[in-house]
Amino acid sequence: MTHTVQAEPLTAEAFQPFGQVIASGDMVMELRGDEEFHLNVLHYERRPLRCDHLNRHHRATQALVALAGKPTLVVVAAKDYDFTTRDHLPHIHAFICDGGAGVNLALGTWHWGPYPLTDHVDLVNVQGKDFATDNEIAYLERDLSVVVEVVL
Repeated sequence: MTHTVQAEPLTAEAFQPFGQVIASGDMVMELRGDEEFHLNVLHYERRPLRCDHLNRHHRATQALVALAGKPTLVVVAAKDYDFTTRDHLPHIHAFICDGGAGVNLALGTWHWGPYPLTDHVDLVNVQGKDFATDNEIAYLERDLSVVVEVVL
């Protein structure tokens, strides 16, 4: 089964339930327990906008900012859902980041990407250093037989 999501432009108001838009002013990064922040640069090549899983982190927020003004797409959903049922699929949103801003994902926000809308993107990524053990995954295709396709 395919669940289609229409992408919308990234605005602070529309993204507020999922975190903050990084464009100007101060951002709030959060840590829980003894977690520490880790900064790296991720590199992604363009691929089909086909989301088969979502990730989320409970001990650290995650900030992602594209370098060189490259446009990206991020898929998100509020922490209130666990994606154990297809009934949660309508709560998935997609945002087009035009390259002029990044995102700071709130604790527990489900996400996929950001992935490039051009040939490739390098992203500054700030997240908890123990993200490998703080990475809950909702396997949409494996567990629900659903793939989310994003329409730009």
